This record gives sequence, structure tokens and C-alpha cells, in this order.
Amino acid sequence: MRLFIYGQYVIMIAIFGIVAWRGGEIGIFEDSNFRSAIGTTIVVAVFVVMINLLVANYVGYYLARATGRKLAFLDVCLQLPLIVPLIVIAAGLDIWFIRLDLTETVLGVVLIQLLPTLPYSIRIARNAYLALDQDINQYVYLMGGTRWRLALDVYLPLMRPMNETILLFSVVISIGQYAITSMIGGGIIQTVALILFPYFTSSQLQIVAAAALFTIFMAFVMLFIFRWCYKGIVKLVGVMG
Repeated sequence: MRLFIYGQYVIMIAIFGIVAWRGGEIGIFEDSNFRSAIGTTIVVAVFVVMINLLVANYVGYYLARATGRKLAFLDVCLQLPLIVPLIVIAAGLDIWFIRLDLTETVLGVVLIQLLPTLPYSIRIARNAYLALDQDINQYVYLMGGTRWRLALDVYLPLMRPMNETILLFSVVISIGQYAITSMIGGGIIQTVALILFPYFTSSQLQIVAAAALFTIFMAFVMLFIFRWCYKGIVKLVGVMG
């Protein structure tokens, strides 16, 4: 089954590569404006991923152990960004961003891109923590462990698949955001989505294929770096413990 899935990925990437190459659109990566947009996109995506990982793990862990009316209220709050149209929320927040001088800044773009990513990331984390034994904390405390050891020695290794899912999800969503990025960035903060959007509307398949290759490549590169760092941290914690 895994080989079948990998085979589909290889075929898809090969098709995108052939279409982009035959159309001569690989050369778009040599454009200085596009390279600058790539750098901005990477910076934004990295910060979006980091915030999603930190907040989703903390809030997801809390929600997995919350009960009663408090849980129902937090559930409704998390669903609001998913129910209310994103552009409506962004338009309302735009006023506050202007007052805080966050428009036309990378920080403002990072914060606005948390709207379509963070609620999903928190739900993923919550479901992952719910799948664990709810008495796992007590077992660790009975053996003389602390909260710090519980987080590093137990949850850090167990939550790796969940964190990889959050990373991939956040990267793909961040790269593809056009409307809210344009609204808060004001056209000053140029990302790949802003530059390539006119080509998408004109149905130029070669440009679309080149953009798809970039998205896939960036997501997998960040995933490989994340896995390498994650394994290193787990090993380091094991040695120190």
C-alpha cells in the first residue's frame, strides 16, 4: 500500500515536471522577483509552522483533558474560523492590524495565516492526545517523573506523527493563501501565491505545474528537515535523561 502511494507521488511529480519543462516555465525560478517571493514565502511558512506546532500541542493537550461547559465553549470558539468565511474575519481584523501597524509587514501576514491553519492544527492535536491513555500522566508521576520529563520523554516521541501532519498541513495552506495575504500584505509583502495567481486565472497549465512543483518540493524539504531535527532532539533528550 505504501509503495502504491509513493508511486502515485512519483507519477504526479513527473507529470508536473514534464508539463512545466515543455512549457519553458522552469525559467520562472530565475526571475529575481520570484526568487524574492520564494524567500518571503519560506520565512512566512516557517513561522506559521512554528506557531502552529507550539500552540496546537499546548491547547490540544488542554482540550483533551477539559470537560463540561468549558470544553463546549472552547469547541465553539475553534469552529468559528471554520464556519464564518475567512475573508470576512480578515476584513474585520484588518482594522486592528492597521491600528497596530501590522499591515504590509511579514509579522502581519504570519498572524493572518494562522486563521486558516491554527483551528485545524488544534483539532488534530486534540484528537491525537485523546487517543492516548488518559492515565499516562499518573504512571509517569508514580515512577518519580516530572512534567518536564513527561513532555520530553513520553509526549515528544509519541507525538511525532501528529506534528508532521500539522507541519505539512500548515506549509501547504500557508503557501496557497492569496486573498488574506494580499489584504494584510497590501501588495508589499510578495509571496509565491500573489505572483502566480494571475497565471492561474489565465489557465496557463505550465505555470500551474511549476507552482505545484515548488509547493511539493518545499513541503517535503521542510518535512525532511523537521524529521532530522526531531530525531536529534529525541536522541539528545534520551542521552541527557
